[in-house]
Amino acid sequence: MAIYHLSMQIISRSKGQSAVAAAAYRSGERLHDERTDEQKFYARNVQPETMILTPSNAPEWMKDRNRLWNEVEKVEKRKDSQLARELNIALPVELNHDQQKELIQSFAQNEFVQKGMVADIAIHRDDANNPHAHIMLTMRNLDQDGFGKKNRDWNADFANAKENNHGYVKNSEGCLSIREQWANYANQALEQAQINERITHLSHEKRGLETLPMVHLGHVAHDMEKKGKKTDRGQINRDRQDYNKAVVDLQAYRSQKEEHLKKMKEKEKQFSFSTDIEKTYIQKAASLVDQKVITLEDITARHEELRKMSDRHDPIERHFHAQQQQFLNVSNYYDRVRDLEREIQQNEEKVEELKKSLNPFKLKENNMIKRRHLDRISDLESNKESYENSLQTYKEKLRFNTREEFIERYQSFNKNKENRLNQIHYEKKQIQVETKVLLQAEEAIKQAKIREISSYYPDLKTAGKHLTYSNALRLEKYHDTAQQNQFRLSNIKQSLDANHKKLEEFKKHQKIVRIEKEHVSTMSKEVEKLSSIEKQLDELDKSPGGKAKRLVSKKARQDYEELQSEAKYGRENLRELGYKGQQDLQQQQSRINTMEKTVVPWLEKEIKTHESNINALNTVFNAIQQATRSEEQAQQRHQLRRVRSTNINKSKNQGPELSP
Repeated sequence: MAIYHLSMQIISRSKGQSAVAAAAYRSGERLHDERTDEQKFYARNVQPETMILTPSNAPEWMKDRNRLWNEVEKVEKRKDSQLARELNIALPVELNHDQQKELIQSFAQNEFVQKGMVADIAIHRDDANNPHAHIMLTMRNLDQDGFGKKNRDWNADFANAKENNHGYVKNSEGCLSIREQWANYANQALEQAQINERITHLSHEKRGLETLPMVHLGHVAHDMEKKGKKTDRGQINRDRQDYNKAVVDLQAYRSQKEEHLKKMKEKEKQFSFSTDIEKTYIQKAASLVDQKVITLEDITARHEELRKMSDRHDPIERHFHAQQQQFLNVSNYYDRVRDLEREIQQNEEKVEELKKSLNPFKLKENNMIKRRHLDRISDLESNKESYENSLQTYKEKLRFNTREEFIERYQSFNKNKENRLNQIHYEKKQIQVETKVLLQAEEAIKQAKIREISSYYPDLKTAGKHLTYSNALRLEKYHDTAQQNQFRLSNIKQSLDANHKKLEEFKKHQKIVRIEKEHVSTMSKEVEKLSSIEKQLDELDKSPGGKAKRLVSKKARQDYEELQSEAKYGRENLRELGYKGQQDLQQQQSRINTMEKTVVPWLEKEIKTHESNINALNTVFNAIQQATRSEEQAQQRHQLRRVRSTNINKSKNQGPELSP
């Protein structure tokens, strides 16, 4: 799973460190430290993936790692100089190599390089389960020649507000900003890769977690633990794992207890709005799923389980039917072979009889009869061979060799089939019974919910039984949102009208702002256009040969007059638009920009809120009206039936009319 790790440190001479040595270790390259005249090289099994990102104003040589960090060493004169900042960041293992590289590049570019720092990045993948990146950052401003003064304003971004702050500014408003930004970048990359994992820079305590976080092992302790050597850090993690397991078990118990209390409270409310028969239905269904309290979600889940059980029956029955047909085919083949053998024997006996005949006058006739019997025997043998070949195929499928074995297999199959089909028949009966109980419980729970919701709305006192369950849920949602106890249709109508009125006002203000914006935009374009025309006229007036050219050239004179006409039209147009000068236009543009940032978002938010309120109120209003109309229609139907019944009774009592 993706983990969060971001540690920061200062590479400093006071700690005996060298920027060149640090860069060589992290990049895996051989670098020459000019200050100590030493070669710095640290061999690695897996060569790191490295890159240097520079600001736009940086000289080209800063992309040379060897020169970059030697120049840093040269510009720092003090024996306790801070040479570079370094970040050590764990990369999400869920991302591939290209995605990891793109993520760390964008983070370094946007958060450090754009502010003026040079970032030397090395991605280490020695351990496939622990890909991480080292980012070394310069600490001085840049100019064309190289490094300038130390930039102290950058310190606040790296503050982490810990006691042992490793040289960072403490208690800054920007503290934890880099840590938080990395979590945002990583989570965005995970989301783009359609991976559900997320990380956070917040501690377990701030997230409200009772479990203890694991400590970062570091590469030394990590290598020792891999070799089976226990370390202090590794032991801390093992102790915390044991502690966290106990905490998780306790949290699970608390969660189960809270869930049980919640369900019991729900059952109490449910039963308070249920009839006695409905309570019986609900309790029956609860016993089916082996729970004290049952919800609609539980019923839906049990329905799905029963459906899957039912779906398994059909393939089993089809399998038995197919096997039954195979056994019947084999039985028929054996019977057919037996009949063919008997017929072959009969024909062979007749051939033998003809051979024994000594009558010379019937020799030709006997030979013809004998020939027919022999041909018949040949046909019968061919048919027998065909059936025996078919039997051979079934012997492999049904696993038998002789007719006796087949009979045993057939009897065993019939017994197994009867038992299994009886079991399926029993299961189908049980599914039918359970389905009926679940449907009764489902309806009972829905009716209880409808009665509960109806109790909040006085208009549904008698019309509640005509309320649909889906509308009841909508009314419940509105009730929970509004946090009131009683809702009358008249009050809802008033709220609906008030929201409509407010919405129209906000949309009117939004339209006014849009018109003003378009007005200022038009004015600005007209000013730019007039300024361009006046500039062209001014250039023509100042041109030494321009006036003379207009005297001799009709086209030049027409172009000049057209420009004058356009300038005149532009000034008149600006007067109509209310233009009072460039300063006034700038003030209007500034006011529109301010409104775009403050008023427009506020208006959009209010419009969205009131539209949402109107939708909710409309839903509630329509749901109550629908139930009320259904009640009225039911009363009308009942009254009509009573009238018809009365008329029929009167007709029966009066008897048939007799003509005089």
